[in-house]
Amino acid sequence: MSFLNGILLTGGLAFLIPLIIHLLNKRKVVTVRWGAMHLLHQVIRQRKRKMKVEQLLLLITRIAIPIVLALCLARPVLTALRSLGLGSSSLIVMLDDSFSMRAPAAQTTLPGGTVMQQARQDMQTMLSDLPDGSSTQVVLSGGTPRKLLDQATTDRTVVTKQLSEVPSMSGPLAANDAFQAAMSALKDSPNAAREVVIVSDFQEADWKAIAEGAALPALDALSKQEPKPQITFYRVGSDLAENLSIASADISALVAAESQPIGLRVRIKNHGKRPWQDIPVHLEADGARLRTARVSLAPEGEAVLSFTHAFDKVGDHSLSVRLEGDSFADDNAFHSIVQVRNQLNVLLIDGNPSNEPLSGATDFLEIALTPHTVAAATLKDLIRTKKVDLRKIRNEDLRQQEVIIMADVEKLQGHTLNDIDKFVKEGGGLLVFAGPNCDQEWYNRDFYRKGEGLYPAAIRGQARADSDSLPARILMQRFTHPAALYFNDARAGRLQDAEFRHWFEFTVQGDQTQRIFNLDRNVPLMIEKKYGRGRVIAAATTANAEWSNLPLQPFFVPLMQRLTTYLATEGSAPAWQLVGSTVRLPLEKAELGSEFTLRDPTGQTQTLKSIKEGESVFVQSPVITQSGIFQLQKVGTEKTTLLAFNIDGAESNLKALPAADIQKIAQRHGASFADTLPAYQALDRTRRHGSELWQPLLIALLVLLFAEVLLQQHIAKG
Repeated sequence: MSFLNGILLTGGLAFLIPLIIHLLNKRKVVTVRWGAMHLLHQVIRQRKRKMKVEQLLLLITRIAIPIVLALCLARPVLTALRSLGLGSSSLIVMLDDSFSMRAPAAQTTLPGGTVMQQARQDMQTMLSDLPDGSSTQVVLSGGTPRKLLDQATTDRTVVTKQLSEVPSMSGPLAANDAFQAAMSALKDSPNAAREVVIVSDFQEADWKAIAEGAALPALDALSKQEPKPQITFYRVGSDLAENLSIASADISALVAAESQPIGLRVRIKNHGKRPWQDIPVHLEADGARLRTARVSLAPEGEAVLSFTHAFDKVGDHSLSVRLEGDSFADDNAFHSIVQVRNQLNVLLIDGNPSNEPLSGATDFLEIALTPHTVAAATLKDLIRTKKVDLRKIRNEDLRQQEVIIMADVEKLQGHTLNDIDKFVKEGGGLLVFAGPNCDQEWYNRDFYRKGEGLYPAAIRGQARADSDSLPARILMQRFTHPAALYFNDARAGRLQDAEFRHWFEFTVQGDQTQRIFNLDRNVPLMIEKKYGRGRVIAAATTANAEWSNLPLQPFFVPLMQRLTTYLATEGSAPAWQLVGSTVRLPLEKAELGSEFTLRDPTGQTQTLKSIKEGESVFVQSPVITQSGIFQLQKVGTEKTTLLAFNIDGAESNLKALPAADIQKIAQRHGASFADTLPAYQALDRTRRHGSELWQPLLIALLVLLFAEVLLQQHIAKG
């Protein structure tokens, strides 16, 4: 027997109150002799025995009432019931459904099956061993943790059925987020006996940092809950030690003109200990194989291949690369969508024009966006620019534009600001190089408007690097922004070669603003904000060479083109997304209620319907559980949008954390560890859980109160 609120047992001492009252009320007997008394002796003796019994029962009842009340408040848990199959419990299973769980299971346990199939089979055994009345909830831990069921259930068939539909294609396991989700599920557990079982392959990429001592606050909080849950780490193993994968792929342009060559740089990784020779790597466009290259890989080595291709037709096109050779083929392909356009219209608003070459605020931008046109080359530029003087801008200049770039603009007149505001809200893109002539007070008051306006951040002021100090440079890190991914490879350009002598300092607040690039002074160089259906990017430097040598760098051309095409395609489908996510495409308001057909790579289809949220109309796909090219077509039209989904490359290294390291994590958090089903079952038999008894005790308390009233009335009548 154990108690959840043991300190409240002291309330049971209240039983002394009726006992003390009873003792104090005892009267001393005074004997009075009376001649005829002997005739009543027998009757008195019988009556006295009856009264003593009644008084004793009343005393016992009154003493029992505070004792039972104290026990009820202390919430006792009766142990040793589960060994008899009587004590129900609540089981929370944290099931890893990340991509690595698709690897082949150990052949000694489930020949020909996957790790996920083995996990499901073992979980069914765990559920069957639970006593009747036990509840179960499953937290899917890969990618974004989520509950398998809306609420815990005692029906094991429901859990088994739902588990059979878990596809194991989510992203890497985020351990702390998963434990937070488990803790939330645990709060809804109906039983005092509670268990949490973490079922995973314990991929080293997910757990190594934790094994080396990284904090896991959610697990700490989970293990300190009362009543304390039994936590078990259960590993499901794999025999696969070798794996090849496409670790990453970078495309030179997400939007291209007809016949414009597109570069695709592919990084192939060997995650195993054996070398691979002459691995075929295929380039595919719109589902057709174009060419094949071959590559050899050293143990745990990698290789980079480059392909080029040009599409000669306007529209969405798929571009894929696929390798052959290993037995785990799910991560052997990369897919992307390329938009081929006739042209992309960009308006350049020059706040400081000049007749001198390369002296105006937008002169370098014009060259970077239309290099073939400026050089009078035969190749066609995708981007078509229109440059206007700030002092001569008219409303019609904004028509049919997709991106507006402002350079060294002091401030905008009210009607122009309203027109640009409407332009961005309806899906346009805006890139702002404020420049030395900008009116900082106007930018903060009317352009930023305390976060409600177009500009992404308030300008705190200007900063500079003195002539005798080193200039600021772009902080080199792993870039995650879609427009910056191309520069994760140094061959795309050495961003750190750009030197900055002056820059604006932004006051970035809230989570609506995203940093694209940072300077090594721990300040942002470029920041982005979503505004309506469009986006705004603000740069802390100038678009010309007045504050930095950025426009003089070779990478300035691809940088400006990628930023511009990114802003121009905000309302379009992304080039690709990760499996386990969903895609939302904005629509016109007139398309509310329209139906769409989503076709997956295997030819299976499902119907989607556009919906409205606030002022936005969109169509949203379900969570995608397989990689490849999907087609979204509006019913009754030929309008088709291509969608590409890929597997997270972090999941391809299948190396598991050693058992000794998992045991260290478990011991550090007061948990147990098992790597086979018999080991788990033996461990489970050593733990004895039971059920809370406060419910029957509450009933007993009510019975005692009722009995006390009846006894009192009976004694009074007697």
